Amino acid sequence: MSGIFGFFGGAADKASKPAYSFETLQHLCTRLQSIVEEEQSNRENREEILVEVIRQITEALIWGEQNGHEPNFFDFFCEKNILADFVRILGLDRISKGVKLQLLQTLSMLIQNIRRDTSLYYLFSNNYVNQLIATQFDWGDEEILSYYISFLKSLALRLNAETITFFFNERLEQFPLYIEAIRFFGHRDQMVRTAIRNLTLQVYNVKDESMQRFVLKCSWRTYFVHLACHLRELWFKLDAARERCVAGGSENDRRALQEVNEQQNDLLMYISDVLSMEEVALREALAERVLQYAFFPVLLGSLGDGGAASGSLVRPAAGPRDRLSPECALFLLHETFDIFRSTPALLNPVVAALLLQRPPADLVGSCWRPPPPCPATYQATTPDVSAPCSADANSVAALDDGAPDEPGAPVYGRLAKVALRGGGEGAEGASDEAPRTQLLAQLRSSSDACVLLVAGILSACLACGGAWPRSFLSSSGLLPTAPPEGGGVDGGPEVVLLVVRALERHTSLRVVVLQALVQFVLSMAARAGPSTDGGGSAGEAAWLEAARGSARGALRSAAKHVRSYLQGALADAFLDIFAEEWEAHCTRPPGIKEACANLRCLSPQAANGSLGGAQGWTADWAFPGSSERQHAAKAIRVFLLLRQLCHELSKEGAAESKVDVAMTSSSGSAGGATSSSAARNPLHVLEEVADGYEDQRSVELGRQDRIVCAVASAEGRQSR
Repeated sequence: MSGIFGFFGGAADKASKPAYSFETLQHLCTRLQSIVEEEQSNRENREEILVEVIRQITEALIWGEQNGHEPNFFDFFCEKNILADFVRILGLDRISKGVKLQLLQTLSMLIQNIRRDTSLYYLFSNNYVNQLIATQFDWGDEEILSYYISFLKSLALRLNAETITFFFNERLEQFPLYIEAIRFFGHRDQMVRTAIRNLTLQVYNVKDESMQRFVLKCSWRTYFVHLACHLRELWFKLDAARERCVAGGSENDRRALQEVNEQQNDLLMYISDVLSMEEVALREALAERVLQYAFFPVLLGSLGDGGAASGSLVRPAAGPRDRLSPECALFLLHETFDIFRSTPALLNPVVAALLLQRPPADLVGSCWRPPPPCPATYQATTPDVSAPCSADANSVAALDDGAPDEPGAPVYGRLAKVALRGGGEGAEGASDEAPRTQLLAQLRSSSDACVLLVAGILSACLACGGAWPRSFLSSSGLLPTAPPEGGGVDGGPEVVLLVVRALERHTSLRVVVLQALVQFVLSMAARAGPSTDGGGSAGEAAWLEAARGSARGALRSAAKHVRSYLQGALADAFLDIFAEEWEAHCTRPPGIKEACANLRCLSPQAANGSLGGAQGWTADWAFPGSSERQHAAKAIRVFLLLRQLCHELSKEGAAESKVDVAMTSSSGSAGGATSSSAARNPLHVLEEVADGYEDQRSVELGRQDRIVCAVASAEGRQSR
C-alpha cells in the first residue's frame, strides 16, 4: 500500500514544477468529458490517455486548493460536475484496472488535501461518494483493495457530527461507509484489518443518535457476531499451531504460533477498545455476542466435562472444532483478565461463571453447550470478505441463535450483576457443574503449564478484586472468611490451600511454575486482611496455619530430595552447585503475569539438555535433562523456594537462623528461610564464629575432617 502515498512524489520533488492555469484545467475537463462520451471501442484504446487526464486534473485541483488565490479551480470542477463523470467511469463494464486505481487514488488525494469546507461538502453531496463506496470491485486483487481501503481511510478522517449526514441516510437506513468497511474486518492483510478497525472506532465516536441506533442494530445482527466467530477461529488456529509445536514442529510452526497469537491478541485489544467507548448500548451488545459465541462455549467450555459428569446438565457431543486444549484455554483466559480488567461488561459475566461455586444455571448452560454456528454471512464473499454488502444490509435474516432479534438488556450482564452482588449464594446451579470446579481441578493436572496458568488467572482476579464485592471474593475462596462455629479451616480461602498443596508435587513442576505458585501464596498472605465485620482475622489465622502446615510438608519433602545428592558422585561438587543455585535464587524471578503471558506456556516441556539457544529457553522453563547435576540443581532451587515460602508464612519470620540442608531434613524444621536477594546464604559462616579459624593463621590439618575456606578468582568469583 506504500505506493498510494507517493502519488505526487516525483513531480513534487522537481523545483521547476509548473503552476497550473485556469485555462489548463478547462482544457483537461473538456478532454475528460469527450473521452467519456466516445464509443466503447475507441475508449478502450485510449485508456492510457484517460488515466493521464484524470491525474492532471487531480494535480490541478490540489494545486489550486493549496494556493488560496485560485479558489475558482474547484468551483469550475463543481460546475462541470466532473465528480459525476468519475462515478460514471468507474461504473463502465470493461473499464481497465489502471483507470480504477487512478480514480480511487484521485478521490483519496482530493479528500485529504481539500481545505475549504464548501469544497469538501460538494465532494460528499449528491451521493456520489456513497455510490463509489458501494461499488463492488475484484476484492481478490490486492492492489485494488489497497487503494479502496485507502479511500475509506481518507473518508473516515473527515467523519464528524456535521459530515455524517452525507454518509448516513436515516430515511432509507443506508450507511455504505460502515457496512462496506466491516466486511474486511478479518482480512489476512494486517494493514487492511488495522484500517477497518480504526474506521469503526471513528464511526462509534460520532455523536448522532439516529446513526448510532442503525449501527447498533446492524452490528448486533452481523458485525459483532462475525467478530466473535473470527475470534474463536483464531483460537482454534492457535491451538492447532500449539499441537504442531508439541509434536516436534519446525521453526515455521513456532513462527506460525507467534503470528496467530499476535492476531488474536490484536483482536482482543480492539474489542477492549470498543468496550471502553461511551456508548453503553454498543458496549453491552458486543459483550453479549462475544460471550455467547466465543468466551462461554469455547474458553470456559474447554476446561472440563462440566455437567456431563453429574447428569443434571446434558452436554451434547463436542465437534472437532468446538473445544480447545486446557493449556490453550487457560492461556487465553489469563490474557482475557489482563486485557479486559477495566471492562466489566465482559469481565463480570466471565468471573461470575468461572469463580462462583453456584453460578446461575443459564451461565453454566452457556458454557457446556457447543458454540452457535457461524452465520451464513460470515466469510460469504471470500475467505477474507464477509457479507452483506450495503445493498443487502437491510434484508439480512435474523439469526437462529436463541438471542433476541434486536439488542436489548444484556442477559449475561444482568445475571452476573445479581450473582456477584449476592456472592453467588442462593443460586440454583450445582457446584460440581460449575466451571470453577474444572478450573481448580487443573491444579492437579499432569501438565504443569496448566498449574502455572491457573495461578496466573487467580492472581489476575485478585488484581481486579477492587471491582467486585468482598463477599464474592470470600465466597469464591480467594479471600478468607470467619471459620465455622465448630472450628476448622473451612472459613479459609480454599484456592490458596489448593495452590499450596500443589507445591507438594514439586518434583513434577518446573522452576518457573514453582516461582509463580510461591509468589501467588505470598501475595494472598499480604492481601488477606480483616473484613469490615471483623470476622476476617479469625479466618486469616485459620488458613495461614493450614498453609504453613502444607508448606512445611512440601519443604521437608524437598529437603529430603536435596539430601539424597549429598552422597554419591556429586558429593564433592554439591557445595558449588548449591552456591550457583543460591545466586540464581537471589535474582528477581519473572512475575506471574509475565510468566503466564509467555508463549512457552503453550510450547513443549523441553528438557534442559535439549534446549537450543534459538528458542530462547532458560533452565527455569525446562525440566532437568539426563545429567545428575541438573537434577541436583533443580532440587536445590526447589528447596530454596519452599524455604522462602515457609519463612514468609511463619510468625517468627523476622528471626534469621543458620540451617543446614541435612539438619532441615532430619529435624523437619522449616525455619531459617530467607527471601530476596539481600538474604544471607544458608551456608555462609561468619568469621567470628568459625571455630577460631582466621586469615594468616597456621593450623594443624592432621585430625581435621573439613576446613571451611573460600578461594577468590581473578574475576571476583568465590568457590567454597
